[in-house]
Amino acid sequence: MPLSAERKTEYFERMKSLMSTYSKCFIVEIDNVGSMQLQQTRIELRGRAEVLMGKNTMMRKCIREYIEENPGSPVEQLEEQCRGNVGFVFTNGDLGEVRQVLESNVRPAPARVGAVAPCDVIVPKGPTGCDPGQTAFFQTLQIATKITKGQIEMTNDTHLITKGERVTASEAAL
Repeated sequence: MPLSAERKTEYFERMKSLMSTYSKCFIVEIDNVGSMQLQQTRIELRGRAEVLMGKNTMMRKCIREYIEENPGSPVEQLEEQCRGNVGFVFTNGDLGEVRQVLESNVRPAPARVGAVAPCDVIVPKGPTGCDPGQTAFFQTLQIATKITKGQIEMTNDTHLITKGERVTASEAAL
């Protein structure tokens, strides 16, 4: 649903006031970040920094308008960074302190089908907790297994997902 003209104007005014009020800014990528996780981050940053999310085209347009009003501003470097699922964290405080809060709110997430893997996934060898009837599942993924004490055990570490690849249904299930 498109934003109304008044909401856009409100957003532009807010972003411009943040760019002029705060001297420092973080660019945060929020792929695979839930709303509750983002809300917890906002709560922890209250009083120290402000988080601003928005549509990339609107953010770029707002930055361009701000640069026209304030030529030579260091804000123009932000325009090229508005690619993908990003947001801004504006602050006047200590960048190290704000960064620590942002990093403390990073949570590992399970792989989802169709998502692009942000990092390599290596499954360690050892017991899986699966019953022996599920050996076919591991065979389709070409993972060497043996049955020990009534459960499937992986015989060696397996490089399951490579960074940048799409996650398949069977990889996500494992």
